[in-house]
Amino acid sequence: MSTLFSPVNVVALVLFAAALAWRLYQVTRAPTLPNWAVTACVAGFAAAFLLQQQVVSDEVDAVFGRGAARVANNALLACGVCALVIFFLGSALGPRRHRRVAAELVPLAAAIALMIVAMGVTPAPLRGLPLGPATIHDTGVAVFYLGAGLYLIYGLVACTTWIVRYQRVADRNLRIGLRLSAVGLASAAAGSVFRALYIVVAWVFGPVVKVLLLLGVPFVIVGGTLFLAGVTYPGVRARIAALRRRRRHRREHHELAPLWTVLVRAFPSIVLRTPPRRRGERLSPRSVHRVYYRRVIEIRDGLVQLSPYLDADFGELVAADPAAAAAALQAALARHAAAEPSDGHAKQVLPAPADDIESDVRPLLALSAALGERGVTWTP
Repeated sequence: MSTLFSPVNVVALVLFAAALAWRLYQVTRAPTLPNWAVTACVAGFAAAFLLQQQVVSDEVDAVFGRGAARVANNALLACGVCALVIFFLGSALGPRRHRRVAAELVPLAAAIALMIVAMGVTPAPLRGLPLGPATIHDTGVAVFYLGAGLYLIYGLVACTTWIVRYQRVADRNLRIGLRLSAVGLASAAAGSVFRALYIVVAWVFGPVVKVLLLLGVPFVIVGGTLFLAGVTYPGVRARIAALRRRRRHRREHHELAPLWTVLVRAFPSIVLRTPPRRRGERLSPRSVHRVYYRRVIEIRDGLVQLSPYLDADFGELVAADPAAAAAALQAALARHAAAEPSDGHAKQVLPAPADDIESDVRPLLALSAALGERGVTWTP
């Protein structure tokens, strides 16, 4: 158990868990072929990683026979790579993708079948042992690892090529993630090439060039870590942006309270009716945005109803001098409360609408802050 929970393994487990959780969330939102494929890819790599741990592989071998964990590990890696290839095919080929996807399953099935047969012909004492000088000259061991390695090389190179093509049209955050994934897959492919060379040289020609096997290990480890980071990066950035937006909306909802309060006191009818919600819904992230936009809409409605008592240049005054605009607003509210006559015409009393509602709220925030500075009482 100590090996399973070593610092490196814990980091990898956290990355796998985060990536898989994010992908499952994406599948629930859009159960498309590309989403299912990349989720299957992450799940396959995660399961293969667990099977590489001694404590897990020993349990699998005890149940299914010696060498079963090694076969399952390499088969899951191959399935993960195949799923990644299918992801890019599903994203790029459109309606023609189903036949092409089916074609990709043929080399995968052949590679897995070859691994099973090779493990079956391997002498029992060598089954499940790692690749090394003591096992490389056995035909079953060599064919097993060479077959698994060649499929990985094919899949990793294909995926890297697709990523390089696709990242040119992706948005900035996704492009960064794709580049990390491309470097990671290319590194893993290089490690697989070194291992394949080690097998061919030792099995066919006899000499055991240990440096080839040693070179492959860091390439695969670094490649796997970079790939996971690339898959996780867009989701992490999206979550961070969502948290920042939620925090800003909660803060601005509070800052708009002085302006909202004086308008609601004058025009109670602007308060929108909403159906009752359960406690869990009130605390949900969507609820933060809902009450924020509701307050903005109610403030706009209140200003529209008050606009006959405001000057036509009130919007310019809000942008130039929020304090003077707050004084003018209070004066207009006093005239309305006293039922004084107005010009009866609704006006555009705020600066021209911006391209997005976030920018459009800025003058409302400035006006609300000016009201707060004038000592306006309000209820949060």
